[in-house]
Amino acid sequence: MKRIFLVEDDKEIAKNLALLLRTEGFNVTHASSQGEAISVLDGNRFDLALVDISLPDGNGFEMCKLIKPQHPDTIVIFLT
Repeated sequence: MKRIFLVEDDKEIAKNLALLLRTEGFNVTHASSQGEAISVLDGNRFDLALVDISLPDGNGFEMCKLIKPQHPDTIVIFLT
């Protein structure tokens, strides 16, 4: 099963996107802020990261800089 890391602060977008992805058979882990995402990244592996560019305590570009060194095989797609 493919593991997707969703970093999105808009609760409705995150809820609907996670529901759609889970319906398609994906395992989705959601974080609503950069701080929460950093905590989730520690010790977890993801195949794909869907990252919002605008986060309440950071931004998607910084998240990408944090994800890629630890998980170089994880694909990062920005949501905007």
